[in-house]
Amino acid sequence: MGNRQISTRLIYRKIEGLLSPAEEEIFDTWLNEDVKHRRYYEKIRDELLRDEKRELSKTELQEAWSIFENRMQKQRKVEKKRFFIWGTGIAAAVAVVLGCCLFLYTYRHSDLKIQSVVQKIVPGQNNAVLELADGSVYYLGEKHYSLQEKTGNRIIADSTRLSYVSPQEEQGTREIVYNKLSVPRGGEYQIELEDGTRVWLNSASRLNYPVAFAGESREVYLEGEAYFEVKRDTARPFVVHAGEQDITVLGTSFGVTCYAGEVSDYTTLVSGKVKVNFRKTDKSYVLQPGMQVAFNKESGVVTERNVDVAEYVAWKDGVYVFKQKRLEDILTTLARWYDFQVFYRSEDVKNVMFSGEIKRFGDFSYLLSLIERTSDVKFVIDKKVVQVMR
Repeated sequence: MGNRQISTRLIYRKIEGLLSPAEEEIFDTWLNEDVKHRRYYEKIRDELLRDEKRELSKTELQEAWSIFENRMQKQRKVEKKRFFIWGTGIAAAVAVVLGCCLFLYTYRHSDLKIQSVVQKIVPGQNNAVLELADGSVYYLGEKHYSLQEKTGNRIIADSTRLSYVSPQEEQGTREIVYNKLSVPRGGEYQIELEDGTRVWLNSASRLNYPVAFAGESREVYLEGEAYFEVKRDTARPFVVHAGEQDITVLGTSFGVTCYAGEVSDYTTLVSGKVKVNFRKTDKSYVLQPGMQVAFNKESGVVTERNVDVAEYVAWKDGVYVFKQKRLEDILTTLARWYDFQVFYRSEDVKNVMFSGEIKRFGDFSYLLSLIERTSDVKFVIDKKVVQVMR
């Protein structure tokens, strides 16, 4: 029983008074199992409360490092090259000696105060900015709005979604007026367009769209990432202009990624059929469900392939799916949602490969601890900057 493990996060939540009743029971069981557990807990608690800057003894550090090495050697034999991040899987458990001693030691030698240790990078939330054609700006996510457009359409916005209600009486030739919906880093938002098409906008994304569609096509302009469920209308194709892509559909579900700072633009089809044209190649690709087409903006090469669509669109349902992804690509995705910056102390660490599934609203520190436990990658969090090293 004396070898039972507990997560360092649980210890810090205990000190902060944030444990749930179930967590309190786990913590009390661990605390009463061994006098060493109590001593280590009291040591860490006193360190945090007094914020002293003394060094841990060499004996403590050597003992902690020995335990760490033994664990990692055993674990690497089982998990040599792959790491699975399961959103509801194993608890982030490390030995208290390792968790407490090395955790404090790392931060002290990074010239960080104890307050930086417990500071959290939190998940994003529903958040967007609506810019009307007349220049009016509305901040969405907390307030509810009911607005009347000059076109006769009514806008209704709540904490999660913006929708348009067409006027009861059909007007003659309608003027095409564009509004813009922008989602910042650390945000997401939904919009239901005038024709009934639904769009999920991811972090750091922008959609320019008509208040009311007119003419022979329904056209919108995307920057960033979005998931579309297009209302079928055989008389008026729906066209998404996204980066180098022009995507034409009648009624279907698909994901689009076209961030300016990333190497490739993607279209991933979930259901129905779409035609994707890349302007620089002047070629068109017709996709079937489960297919993806990607355009490399540096080389100009187009790649068409079958994929697990969940890897590219599950974010709208609150899950991130990574399959043999580079650490740099994973952190780039997470940085937009959790709104942090990344600094790599070691360039080679960018190419470490990981696989797994995590909840989009999960604890960020918990995620990093899982990566650390099963690889030689290390993280230091300083406010909104995550430093990555070996």
